[in-house]
Amino acid sequence: MGWFAVTLLLCGGCGDQTTAPQVLVFISPHRDEIRYEAEHGFRRWLGQQPGWEQADVQFVWRDIGGGTSQIIRYLDAQYQVNPASCGIDIFWGGGTDVYIDLKRKGLLEHCPLSEDVLAFLGPGDVMGIELRDPDGYWYGSMLTTLGIFYHEGVLQRLGIHDWQPRRWWDLTDERLAGHISAGDPRMSGSVHLLYEWLLQVYGWDRGMELLLRLAANARAFARSSDSVSRDVVLGKAACAGTLDFFALTAMAREHEQVRRGWAKETQLRLVFPPGETILNPDSIAILKGAPHYELARMFVIWCLSEVGQQTWMLEPLPEQSESAIDSEGTHAASSSHRDSHHLRRRFPGAPRRYRICRLSIAEKLYDPERYPLEVRSVHINPFEMVRRTEPGNLRRYDNRLAESRRRALDDLLGAWMLDTHADLRAAWDAVRRLPKTQRADLEEQLFSPPCAEDTLMQLRSQLSDPRQRLMLIADWIRQAQRRYRTIRGMAQERLPSS
Repeated sequence: MGWFAVTLLLCGGCGDQTTAPQVLVFISPHRDEIRYEAEHGFRRWLGQQPGWEQADVQFVWRDIGGGTSQIIRYLDAQYQVNPASCGIDIFWGGGTDVYIDLKRKGLLEHCPLSEDVLAFLGPGDVMGIELRDPDGYWYGSMLTTLGIFYHEGVLQRLGIHDWQPRRWWDLTDERLAGHISAGDPRMSGSVHLLYEWLLQVYGWDRGMELLLRLAANARAFARSSDSVSRDVVLGKAACAGTLDFFALTAMAREHEQVRRGWAKETQLRLVFPPGETILNPDSIAILKGAPHYELARMFVIWCLSEVGQQTWMLEPLPEQSESAIDSEGTHAASSSHRDSHHLRRRFPGAPRRYRICRLSIAEKLYDPERYPLEVRSVHINPFEMVRRTEPGNLRRYDNRLAESRRRALDDLLGAWMLDTHADLRAAWDAVRRLPKTQRADLEEQLFSPPCAEDTLMQLRSQLSDPRQRLMLIADWIRQAQRRYRTIRGMAQERLPSS
């Protein structure tokens, strides 16, 4: 992980825990900018806590080359080898469903918080959306929403400049064929979250049709969630479903480029489909057998404190030594120093270098009097967004349903959408060449659900056995190939001969 990863040899010996170097081991899908600000913010805060003033904390970020889905598989494997400990202190990032599963398996440590911290965080749920574990095993550290991220310039190139996506179903528009960016749910927890959410919003049959249509329109499937949004930023794709902060960070950079005169206009846009928008915590927990439990608990406390929450949502405020030089290398005016120093005192948790663009889990950070828009890197208020939704249109993410079928669903979608993507695209290309009056039956067959929802739930025990799982996935791939190739052939037969 570049300069963020630290490899240490620990030597035995005695000494004060606050003066001897201490290691905090993480496993996390969070990007380097968050890791950098977490390291610097936590060290500053910890040095002000009684008994920790001289603490020397070294961070280790265990990188396994994947997102949340890969991390969960890694943790399961580590605990099978050593049920007492995986040698990692903190799991940070990912949706609530994986934390519910880890708690159920007994793989999380209890982490009680003081009444002061809980009072700052506020209620444990908002409009029925669970923000933390009532038993104190996991906590939402940030909020996550999903939106449609799109590039107006690409839409113009496609000749549909007067059209913008507004609902998730709009991603199935056949004019976007080959121009949708999508991801692999087996590799990325946020991609899995999107696909699971679409199934919950639209129901199994309609939702599965949407996913298969989205896959047919996809140009390719990226392994990581940030690559999905990057394709839109680079103009390789027109649209993508993505987490809010990927889009917000890219849009903030684009606005800065326009402000500096490096670009003529902004072209990136983000839409939250009304009545179809999720609000879900990005969570944190201490893992079973954490080697450095007390230090890990201090990090959780910092992360959920007002100072910690400022780090995720405010604009960067460089330290005074860094702000003394402006972008052209000349000394900034003394008044600028005073302003920066005043803001740093007012917002001690503000990031020092990077704009993180994450939504705070604490509603108090959205108070415009305490936190005016000019000091915030994100201007949306998810709490208000949820409350403005009409009760009949409010959709709650069912974490327990998602947790119960997570791996089975990933295997099913992997076989029918990703491993057979070339055949699916070829079939869709052939069907699209037909007049609409001649293809309704082929579309219905092409995008019908691979199996019933109840059938998938019944197959979970079979999928838990490695040998049976491989056999079932192979069978799904054969079924998908047979369907797609048959429909392609039928479509080609209906084309008028030249």
